[in-house]
Amino acid sequence: MTEKRLHTPREAETAFYAAFIKRDVDAMMAVWAESDNISCVHPLGQIVTGRAAVRDSWESIFRNSPEMQFMITERSRTQNGEIAMHIVEEHIRTKGEPPSAPMQVTNIYRLTEGGWRMILHHASPASPTPQKAESKTLH
Repeated sequence: MTEKRLHTPREAETAFYAAFIKRDVDAMMAVWAESDNISCVHPLGQIVTGRAAVRDSWESIFRNSPEMQFMITERSRTQNGEIAMHIVEEHIRTKGEPPSAPMQVTNIYRLTEGGWRMILHHASPASPTPQKAESKTLH
């Protein structure tokens, strides 16, 4: 199978979320580096390392999750040579459900011979926004 060359980290990220929305494990793994030195941390999950384990984790998610829609809010993008880091906030919605609490995500990409490929995806639930305490007056 010939993989599409991902010319920029942004192209890699777009392909990552497109594969996620389609729940297509082959398209998802086409975004990841061919190395076993890759890692993924799904929300509230353990670190998963290596291509086979990362693939298994995505297969499980796609098999056990309903169709999802994403709204991605970009927080920062940094690129230094052959490494790029994107920090985003994912707002995920499943059919018939209200949007979930946002996920704070770090996606790291490395420039390889085949173009930009993901080497780390780390997603964690966002902390709830602190609410102002009600002021109480004692009499």
